[in-house]
Amino acid sequence: MRTIFRSILPSIIMIPSIFFGIFTMYHNNVSSNLWLQNFAVLLLVSASSYLIISRKIFLKLNSLIIIIVGILLLLLTFTDNGLSNVYRWLSIGIINLNIGSIVLPLLLIELEKNLNFKNWWLITLLAFGIIAILSFQPDASKATAFALASLFFTQKYVTNKIQYVVLAIPIMASVWTWYFLDDLPPVNYVEEILQMTKGIGTTWYIFSVLSLILLPIPFFIFKTEKNKSICISLGIYFSVVLLSTLFGNFPVPLLGYGISPIIGYSIAITWLIKNTDFKYVTE
Repeated sequence: MRTIFRSILPSIIMIPSIFFGIFTMYHNNVSSNLWLQNFAVLLLVSASSYLIISRKIFLKLNSLIIIIVGILLLLLTFTDNGLSNVYRWLSIGIINLNIGSIVLPLLLIELEKNLNFKNWWLITLLAFGIIAILSFQPDASKATAFALASLFFTQKYVTNKIQYVVLAIPIMASVWTWYFLDDLPPVNYVEEILQMTKGIGTTWYIFSVLSLILLPIPFFIFKTEKNKSICISLGIYFSVVLLSTLFGNFPVPLLGYGISPIIGYSIAITWLIKNTDFKYVTE
């Protein structure tokens, strides 16, 4: 029973936001072709999480390959048509995938796993490169989230002489993206989904907000000494992504329409539950 609960825990954490979002879209007559995608991907990632955590399938991938493929996918967004000089998506048939939403949590995990005192400069350069790509897409929300998350796990390896440079570069890149925010108009069932929940009722709105607050919490409370750095970095990343929706027209992950944030969050929360021995969770 304990193993089963642990295997479905990622789904338990994701379901509230996705449920509130689906019902909100349904209540506001948003096309079922859209919210059914969120539901279908929830079922898919839930099944995948269960199989991975319960060890019914084993995934052993090379970290270097994951990092290279992740960065290449981010670069490939510039080959897509884009919208109003914004390049965040790759089109696969009728489906548009926001690549950053999918690969950034995985890149944070793999970069931190391979970080040490010998190669900190290489990992830092890779993180800077990713931030630069996000800045030119441009994606202020993810650039800031990734910058702050990567700064957390790289700063302890940086010598005092260049610490200010290491801190300044990603911060300046983040500021640059906020100064040159894109002018894409918000979509009510993506960026303004919370306003739609408020239209249903105050109680529905409050529970929708609480479901979003729930998303980064596990990364702060389920950490152990062994994976503490990665967990906090992921917690920072998702917290900033959520908070940035208050200051710009950015998609509200899981609650709003969009399968990419569901996939990306599922990757992170599945990794967390699989790699956390709850007997040794730190306070």
